[in-house]
Parts: sequence; structure tokens; C-alpha cells
Amino acid sequence: MPLLKLVFLGTGGAVPRADRMLPAIYLEDWLGHRILLDAGEGVQYRLFQIGVAPSSLTLVAVTHMHEDHVLGLPGLVITAKFLGGKVKLLGPRSAHEVLSRLGVEVADSYDGGRLKIRCVEVCHTVDACGWLLEWDVGYKLDLKKVEGLPKWALTKLIRGEEVEVGGRVIRPEEVADPAHKRYRRLLYTGDTGPCPRMLKAVGEVDVLIHEATFADDVDPKKAHEEGHSTVADAVEAAKALRAGVLVLTHISARYTDKARHRQLAGRVPPPPHIYVPDDFDTLLVQL
Repeated sequence: MPLLKLVFLGTGGAVPRADRMLPAIYLEDWLGHRILLDAGEGVQYRLFQIGVAPSSLTLVAVTHMHEDHVLGLPGLVITAKFLGGKVKLLGPRSAHEVLSRLGVEVADSYDGGRLKIRCVEVCHTVDACGWLLEWDVGYKLDLKKVEGLPKWALTKLIRGEEVEVGGRVIRPEEVADPAHKRYRRLLYTGDTGPCPRMLKAVGEVDVLIHEATFADDVDPKKAHEEGHSTVADAVEAAKALRAGVLVLTHISARYTDKARHRQLAGRVPPPPHIYVPDDFDTLLVQL
């Protein structure tokens, strides 16, 4: 089954705490992609702590150019070069010129065959990308409809390719299990306030990693003016996107712990299943 591994290297907001570093999430999928979402200060050391060399990363996706999301990039890029690798960056188009000065390849999308990543505009105080990751897991075939077909034909149909067997052209849609979802999706928002255009552009996701800078002790209007969200905002986004899993991150340093966030999350009946991770927590998600 499709499986994602998420390691939360930094779950804090703009100001770090001793136990809550700046934004960075390591993602590894069942296909072998190794992706870093944002690069808070000191992220290369945190990668080494979990046994991941910067040179082994498939790419780093930066949501925007605020310092708490990019200060870890220079060291990460240099270390990767020393180790014989070369970092590929995704970032908002407005940031490409600045990011390219690090001597790296910069784009605003990625096509890895069965994994595609694209920028979704979010609602922050500067140009910012939420990153939508979409995996093609293929078709699940209706066994009754494919009975008697050769193995090579089944393999192609699962991959989404039509086949010709005995003079008959068979399209995968014709023999697929209608209850099966071919595409699985994860959205990482980075920093954002409530964002109708983001919701419209995305549609539905399986996993939503949404910022929740504030709990319920801050006037939502003030949070939104700063380009940030509350726990309630993140929950509403998850419901709108029909997410099965919601992860709350980017927690303000005003909170000495995450008890308030967890208390609010605990009041929401699933779906979504809500997680409020600490730094270095690992979450395995079956898509």
C-alpha cells in the first residue's frame, strides 16, 4: 500500500524556542522520493540527526522567502555539494532569481512520473506557494472484468495504459474498480490565512499539513491580517478539502507548549484525524 513517512524537523513559527525550531518537514514516499518542505535555520543538522544526508534529497520545496523558512538553505546547499550532490529547489516564481544565486536549479513544479508537485497560491503577506503533491498509484482492477487477461496486460492497465488483446482494445477505465482513487494528494500550505482561492484550486486532498500559528486566544481578524491561521481556520480548510488527515504546524512561540492546540483539535470528531506533532515526531500515513 502507498505509504508516506513524515518527520517534523521544525514545527515553530517565526521565532524559535529551545524545543521548537523553525519550519522544516522531511517527507519520504514509497517510491523513494526524499523531499524537504521548507528549510528553517539549522535544518541540515536535523537531517543528519535522522540519518538523511542533504545530498540525498530529491528536492527542497520552499513556500516563501520569509527568513524563518529559508535560513537553512545556504548551509544545506553547500554541504550537499561537499557530499557530491546538488540540491534542486522549488519556490515561488518571484523568488527564483534570489534562490538561483545559491547556484542551484530552481523551478515552480516537479514531474517525477508517478509524483507531480505544483505550486498553489496561498494567502500570506508575500508571494507564497502551498505545495500540492500528487501521486499516481494506478488503477485497482475489477477482477471479474479482467479474468483471463495476460499478466503483461494487467500490468499496463494498472499503470493507466490501454492494451489490445485478441483484437480488442481495453481501456483501464473500463475494467477499473470504480470505488478506487487513482490519485492520492497531500497539500502543505506553508504560511497562510483562510484562503478560498487555495481551496478552489486544490479541490480535495488525502493529507493536509496546515499552519495553525494561533490557537483560540487571538482575535481571528488579527491573525488573518498577519497572513496566518488559527486552529479553527485549519480545521475548516481540512473539511472543505475533505482531508482524512490534518497536521497542525507552525505554532507560535507565544505558546510554551502545544496543549491548547491539542485540546482544540481533540474536540473535532474525525474526519479529519488531527495531529499536532512536536519536533522530531514521525508520522506514517497510509494513502
